[in-house]
Amino acid sequence: MISTEYAALRDLSDIERIEQVPLEQRIHRWDFALNLLDGCDIAPQRAALHATHNGQVDGELITWTFAELRQRSLQVANLLRARGIGADDVVAIVSPTVPSLFATLMGAMLAARPFPINWMLEAEPLRDLLLQSQSKAVVVLGPTPGFSMWDRVQTAVASLGHKIEVFTLHDPFGPAHPNDLLTLAAGQPADRLTFERPVADRTRVACYVHSGGTTGHPKIVRILHGGMVYRQWAANQGLAFTPDDVVLSDTPLFHIGGLLVRGLVSTADGHTSVIPSLHGARDKTYIANYWRYIEKFGITQISGVPTTLSVLAKNPPTTEDISSLRPFFATGSSAIAPSIQERIEKITGARTLQSYGLTENTSHATLDPRDGEFRPGCSGIRVPYMKIRICQMNEQGGIERDCQPNEVGMVVLGGPGVAGGYLDPSQNEGVFLPDGWLVTGDMGSLDEHGVIRISGRKKDLIIRSGHNIEPRVIEEALLHSPAVALAAAVGKPDTHAGELPVAYVQLHPGAKASAQELIEVAAAHIPERPAVPKEVIILDQLPLTAVGKPQKHLLQLDAARREISAALKGVPGRWQLEVVIEGGGLMILVQVEPGQDEVSAAVRKILSNYALRSRVLAA
Repeated sequence: MISTEYAALRDLSDIERIEQVPLEQRIHRWDFALNLLDGCDIAPQRAALHATHNGQVDGELITWTFAELRQRSLQVANLLRARGIGADDVVAIVSPTVPSLFATLMGAMLAARPFPINWMLEAEPLRDLLLQSQSKAVVVLGPTPGFSMWDRVQTAVASLGHKIEVFTLHDPFGPAHPNDLLTLAAGQPADRLTFERPVADRTRVACYVHSGGTTGHPKIVRILHGGMVYRQWAANQGLAFTPDDVVLSDTPLFHIGGLLVRGLVSTADGHTSVIPSLHGARDKTYIANYWRYIEKFGITQISGVPTTLSVLAKNPPTTEDISSLRPFFATGSSAIAPSIQERIEKITGARTLQSYGLTENTSHATLDPRDGEFRPGCSGIRVPYMKIRICQMNEQGGIERDCQPNEVGMVVLGGPGVAGGYLDPSQNEGVFLPDGWLVTGDMGSLDEHGVIRISGRKKDLIIRSGHNIEPRVIEEALLHSPAVALAAAVGKPDTHAGELPVAYVQLHPGAKASAQELIEVAAAHIPERPAVPKEVIILDQLPLTAVGKPQKHLLQLDAARREISAALKGVPGRWQLEVVIEGGGLMILVQVEPGQDEVSAAVRKILSNYALRSRVLAA
């Protein structure tokens, strides 16, 4: 049973007061799979899951009680073991959020190691992840209108060269497919496990989760039972969850935030989860009905990554009763503009608590204090028992020294949230240090009160003539325009400054704004002139990851392609430009048809003016 009374969280002194009691005296069992079963026992007849069809709030409703979820999860676990899948075997799961996904994740964690995979990946990266993980089985949404993952998984499995068992899940509002996992599991005992399962300790691997893969090459992270149990405890402390909460499950369950705080933690805590659509927050019908979902189901905490909240802030409730909402909620994934925070609080009465976390830390390491003041543009204070350092790193990737307050450096984490490293040990170097510290790759600073400010990924900083420009400064400035829904800033190659800041924006449907107008908006809100974007490019849709983060590597490629294309425009002859990411950085490739030595020489001369790697090739 989780607590319904929590100590105040106002500032760092409250965190330190909690830490006076060792964590081991607060958590007595480190098996997250058993916590999930305990959550089902809090109120067995309470609704564990509600599902509506494609965002139709008044349409057909499917409900599972906690008793039903528990029974189906045990049946799935028993079936997997009956099919020869052992405790250390991996079960890959490729599916949007449906009720049976919860039973699949729980059952697989009881019997083996679940590995939820981004269902939007193409066949080749799917195959790579299945190979890396040595998955013994894969569970996938069967053929469903609007989704193509079935075909992509079939292609990936066929190219593996060895047999792998394929189970299916289905849209709860449609028929089951052949080899449906829950149908097959229905013949198994539903009241107990049919196999011996020792209680896991905190160092045992609970599941695999792959990193965001914003460069197209996701890494597989070994998520530990200890990290997941700690994350449940920390989320409860930070957000004061109770078993009476009702939450929206509208973010994918294949990334760490969706899997835990908006997914399995809700089950372990006995919350009711509402699944609005297979498409989650990408479903426009659901977003249009968002405030009606709050009213109908009595939602207690808003759900949404900053990109979703930006849309909601500009489409407030009208006649809907949203009084069920509690006075705070958390967001993460990427930084939220202070103007959006202010707007959400004004229309809902709920404060947006910004968090900072990553897969390698089993979700968040910091959170705005729910009972205290918090600083817009920052990401709160460390959660209890986590350790945070801001460091200057040496050329070998080691820690050289700790930074002074407000000095920007590398964010380095330690404590019970740190995962068990990457599945490929060679990828741990420079990230998971031998002494237990995690080098995040994010730049940031801590002030004298322990408040963290994230500047951005080290690789995303825009360096203009040696001047470091934080992309979020530009992005937050552009979001002051009521026309802008999303903004992302990147560096464009420049022959003089090395890089110049440019911004890509997506406008709200029906909104109008020119690039020059948006540059003027940015200039009015950016305190340093070098950070004002030299160009604003308006796209119909920004490329986003599954959790709503701009895919900046694609924008960096586009910005470089635009710049180099313009620079080579006057070169005569026949040549073809390609800009790729190679070895972690931009590479300019120009193919010139044979026999055009003068063209090749002209291209090389122009490219030599840029601080970029390049190759001129014979076509």
